[in-house]
Amino acid sequence: MDKERKIDEILDSLIKSGSEIDYLKELKERSLDATKKDVDLKEALNNIAKELEEQTEGFLNQKNQYGTNLISGISTCIYLPDFSGNGEYKLKLIGGTRNRNVDLKVDENTMFDVASITKLYTLILLFKLEELGLVNLNDKVKDINPDFQNLEDFTLNDLVRLCGELRTNGNVAQAKTKEEAYEMLKTLYLTSNSREENKYTDFGAIVISDTIEKIVSKHLNKEMKFDDIMKLFLLDKLGLNETKFNPKSDNLSGNGNTLGLVHDPKARILGGALGHAGLFITSDDLARLAKEIYSVNYINKKHLERLGEITFPNSAQSNKGNLGIYVKHPSGYAKTFTPKEFSKGSFSHQGWTGAMAAFDPNNLIHNNILVNAIYQDEDKDKVKADKPVGYGNAFEEYQKQITRNIMLMWVAKQYYNRYCNVKENIDDIKFIKHWGI
Repeated sequence: MDKERKIDEILDSLIKSGSEIDYLKELKERSLDATKKDVDLKEALNNIAKELEEQTEGFLNQKNQYGTNLISGISTCIYLPDFSGNGEYKLKLIGGTRNRNVDLKVDENTMFDVASITKLYTLILLFKLEELGLVNLNDKVKDINPDFQNLEDFTLNDLVRLCGELRTNGNVAQAKTKEEAYEMLKTLYLTSNSREENKYTDFGAIVISDTIEKIVSKHLNKEMKFDDIMKLFLLDKLGLNETKFNPKSDNLSGNGNTLGLVHDPKARILGGALGHAGLFITSDDLARLAKEIYSVNYINKKHLERLGEITFPNSAQSNKGNLGIYVKHPSGYAKTFTPKEFSKGSFSHQGWTGAMAAFDPNNLIHNNILVNAIYQDEDKDKVKADKPVGYGNAFEEYQKQITRNIMLMWVAKQYYNRYCNVKENIDDIKFIKHWGI
């Protein structure tokens, strides 16, 4: 079989997995060039990595029309795990500063405030507790957590699916004390009891984490806070040592302050460790999480599939899956952060701080982009969603660019693994690049 037919076979397997690639001809041509004669796997991947370097450096140095850098620091990781002995590939692109006002460099150990990506960890933890028999997702919340009697007949699973619509009496984020914020939270009620529609909210994840505290504390016969439970049942089990609530470190970024506090106002007033936001994470730990859940050793296949489940395909928020996870959508980046090039069942999550993590459990691809984008200016016309005007469009373009090269890397690795009998361990291939601004 000649090389062109081999590349066609690989691309065909990609399409059969649910990948949608509207530049298939271009990908084929680039794949043939990347695997040209006398180029081995390491060289092929490193050649592609050079273009990813340029794209990342461009995003890091990009300014908007007001002359403001869209981000001050970045840690991008591309990870192709392996379970068959063919070797793994990890590419890390790191640069810039942890804070816009302090000249401290981002490095491999910098933990980024990932905001709503915390919900992904909460969901994985909840699924694990279900597998352990500690949680029943069909239980009514008010029956297992007396603080939320206004949730009527809503179950934990209804909260996971973002059913109905939830509101509180008073704005939790504007509370003066933790106690006042929690009293407001306990007023949570339904303005819609429907299971036929969904509306994105932080409140479901907050109630879930509070309920987990009560369930696990009762089971262990001692008071357990959510951060302790997350550490005991998930982070320690998977070796995610650089994933923390309220980290005791100054090597932090993405939270918009030098105080070490989480950016999200509800998480901050309620103590910094909740189900909807609060985690600080490194790129490496996100990659490690990807491999662990792909292996289906920590959570089972049913729960892995629920991470990429399309819950309400015809709703106004059809791109939002369980607990707000972004699933694939026909409109692509206009609706979701999950690349169309990824297979069916892929998913992603993105936080208000700008951080993004995407997962393809079928083709074994992971990408995360952690950034310091939070920005303040007295001129509110220069700020959108707490980030510099222009950030959203620039991020989308950057993700589009690097996804094309991720897919090229995937095809090249498949070619060498399938047809060139490459069995070397390549998990030491890393570009750790640092740029100033």
